[in-house]
Amino acid sequence: MPTRSVNPKDDREAALWADAQRDAAWSPQQQAALEQWLEGRPDRADLLRRHEALIDDAAVIWATQRMTRTQPARRGLSLRPRGAVVGAGLAAAVGAAVLVGVVLTPRGDLIVGSRGVPQPIALADGSAVRLNGQSQVRVDLGEHERRLRLKGEGFFEVAPDKSRPFSVEVDRVRVIAVGTRFNVDQRKTPDGAVVEVVVFEGIVKVVSGRGMSTRVHAGERATVSGGVVQRAALIRPEAETDVPSWAKGWLEFNEASLASVVEDLERATGIKVELADPAVGRALVSGRFAYDQPENALAAMVGVHGFKMTRLGPDRFEISEG
Repeated sequence: MPTRSVNPKDDREAALWADAQRDAAWSPQQQAALEQWLEGRPDRADLLRRHEALIDDAAVIWATQRMTRTQPARRGLSLRPRGAVVGAGLAAAVGAAVLVGVVLTPRGDLIVGSRGVPQPIALADGSAVRLNGQSQVRVDLGEHERRLRLKGEGFFEVAPDKSRPFSVEVDRVRVIAVGTRFNVDQRKTPDGAVVEVVVFEGIVKVVSGRGMSTRVHAGERATVSGGVVQRAALIRPEAETDVPSWAKGWLEFNEASLASVVEDLERATGIKVELADPAVGRALVSGRFAYDQPENALAAMVGVHGFKMTRLGPDRFEISEG
């Protein structure tokens, strides 16, 4: 079967339309807008049918029971970027969980992430940490400062204490906060190491190894590459009231390369995926995938593009052109 050529923007919107149609509040106005988007575009109709089929498949769930729904009303609507998620009600439940069934870590402890959905780990100062798979953080709670050294990705909920600043260090980047909630991700790209900081609540100060710094507010993200700090508003700032999608068992992507999607899936689940050709890795993926069944998630991703997935062994797969 030949590989399908997919317009990534249309693919993204088709996924949103497929999700929105499942809402009981679907209106005649939305139906008219959808018909206008589809008019004279059989390629879009085909994408919509495929995403509707994916929604009905347990392999990929496009937010069918989201507390806050994303409903496309116009062309050009964008999915929220990686790390920006929704659900204020869930955030309250997660916040309560920090105090229940967790282990207080003494000063100087090394916390190591594991596969699957992470549980919040309470620190001795009342803060909490969640770690993505293949990640770790060294915690040092001193008398005058609280200092954490991260490798990988972590979500931090900081207990206020103005007398003891709270900082997270990774790749010579320092993120300083007093009382806030933020996510820090250390990634390797073809252009070198990148650190991404997304703020869910409050304000943090991001300082690069070159001394460049900026303040990042809730609903914003900062990326640090080569010592240069860049700040931008999130496309959708629901991050203020929630936790990262990876901390709830989801992987969310907005026109991300399949290579980076595979990297995230490997980190969260421990599976190994080989890309038979660099062109396969450059394919763009948009969607929201549950990672408790990584094989099914992979099948859903490659299905949209007409790629082929081959099992090489236990938890090992290859993706190639169909």
